[in-house]
Amino acid sequence: MDANSAKYPIRKDRIAGTDIDEAILDSKNEPQSTFLKVSRLQSIKTKIIVFALLATIAPSLILGVISYFQNSSLLREKISQELRNATDQSSKEFDLWLKERLYDLRVFSSSYIISENLPQAQNKKMSNIETIVSLDHIRGYLESVSEKFGLYKELTLLDPSGVLVVTSSANPETTGIPKHWLEQLRNVPPMGTKVRFDPHIGTGSIMIAEGVNATSGPLLGVLVAQIDLDAVRAMFKRHCMEGISEIYLTDEGSRVLVSSTGSTPSPNGLLSPIRAASTAMDLSAGPSDYVGRHGEAVIGMAMPIATAGWMMVAEMDKQSAYAGILKLRRITITLVGGLIFFIGICAYIFGHNLVSPVRRLSRGAARVASGHLDVDIPVTGLSEVSYLTQVFNHMVASLRRGREEISEAHNSLLKTNEVLHQLSITDSLTGLYNRKHIMDLCSHEMARAARYQHPLTILMADIDYFKRINDTYGHQTGDTVVRQLAESLKGSVRECDYVGRYGGEEFLIILTESTIENGAAMGERIRENIDNLKISAGGNTISVTLSIGIAGYPADGIDMESIIRKADDALYKAKANGRNCVVLSEAEGGREPKGDNGKMEPNLKLVSGS
Repeated sequence: MDANSAKYPIRKDRIAGTDIDEAILDSKNEPQSTFLKVSRLQSIKTKIIVFALLATIAPSLILGVISYFQNSSLLREKISQELRNATDQSSKEFDLWLKERLYDLRVFSSSYIISENLPQAQNKKMSNIETIVSLDHIRGYLESVSEKFGLYKELTLLDPSGVLVVTSSANPETTGIPKHWLEQLRNVPPMGTKVRFDPHIGTGSIMIAEGVNATSGPLLGVLVAQIDLDAVRAMFKRHCMEGISEIYLTDEGSRVLVSSTGSTPSPNGLLSPIRAASTAMDLSAGPSDYVGRHGEAVIGMAMPIATAGWMMVAEMDKQSAYAGILKLRRITITLVGGLIFFIGICAYIFGHNLVSPVRRLSRGAARVASGHLDVDIPVTGLSEVSYLTQVFNHMVASLRRGREEISEAHNSLLKTNEVLHQLSITDSLTGLYNRKHIMDLCSHEMARAARYQHPLTILMADIDYFKRINDTYGHQTGDTVVRQLAESLKGSVRECDYVGRYGGEEFLIILTESTIENGAAMGERIRENIDNLKISAGGNTISVTLSIGIAGYPADGIDMESIIRKADDALYKAKANGRNCVVLSEAEGGREPKGDNGKMEPNLKLVSGS
């Protein structure tokens, strides 16, 4: 394309008279923002994680609750069984022990030493010496029995009125018995003697009594034994196994008589909470939760001892008893938490592996939708998403090939359009602008000169005696002359000027930003160049001349038609004045052209011929 074409570029977006928006074919920097935005809470990965966690938590919690209650029930049964075994074994063993002591006391009371010496000591006819001797025999017997068995802290013999007769202790604690005991002992037949019990609170012992009867049946006295409970404490300790914290014995007033812990009961009597709070319930039915006598939370069970009307109580520390279930609860919570964490991590990894290719696919689709076809998503695995990714890549490749084909077709059409445009604005013989386009350019430059008030000069040039060339050398030689003359014209003007073929041998030259004087100088230079031009055609060297008429804006008019007409008039004047000359329009006064050697002869010279 020459300088004239470069100054007025061709529209490349017009093909066959239709505008094409190249932005459709161009890629954009950012994806379109009109697509649906996926919420994180509604994403596939979030749903997978939530489903996995719910599927894990629900059965885990249900199984955990069921397991907790079942284990709690089993543990409660185990605790109940252990307490029941402890109370049952302790009460049975204590009951047996107590019966043995009662039997021993009955044997002691029926001894002939007591039955023979006690009446003598009570006989007032006996001398003091005989009474003292009888009492010494009884005291020695009681002391030997107490020393032999070791369980009896004190054996005391009372008369029927409850007055102390003799005792085995140097410091006797038993000075009497309750009056209702005496009444009951007097009214009981010898073979149906009943014993009475009395706890010695503060001394860790109990007191039992047995009547001493004569052969004929009258009550001679009462043998009272104060029994140490250390053996009972040792017995209770043996049964404090498998979590049993304490076993103790209470009387009818809920006072603690003896405990496996070895703590000595207070003189005022430490009440047992389980009996004090459970007088209206079946104490042997099952364990109860309460605050123990030492202020700690315990689980206890009581069992009555029918022989004495007392109660055996076994207790377990509640915290220790439920330590297993608490440990199980912690383990369950830890396992459930660990399972939830593990399932959550697995669900996250699974969701990430599932969603990542889908997310890459969605991002690739967004880029394709926005015009980016340089998308090639990596295919991983053999899943459905992988197959979909392969299909997507194939589709994008097809679109890319289609775009390339369209782009190639578009470029080809642009080139063809450019060629067609060049053909439509240029003369096929000379390569100069054709008349239509040179007239369009002239109109455009006239408008620009009028808008900016700049000068403009138009030259009309015509080959002298061109018909004679055609007639003499033929039309092909004439075409060669026109062609080479056109090339000389293009080489004689500036880059900002325009040269066009106005007619058969006529040319229109537009000199932009040029005054009429400059135009005359340019016309003279063109004339001289053509005059010096030697054209070789058909074996002949031909010289031609030009006649040039010049008109300018605004001196010769303010419209294109007026200026071209005046330039054409000046051309005809140049023809009339002998040709091979430059003539200005009449508005400038004109000037007489001069031909070669000052003669009015045609500038057609045959230099050489074939």
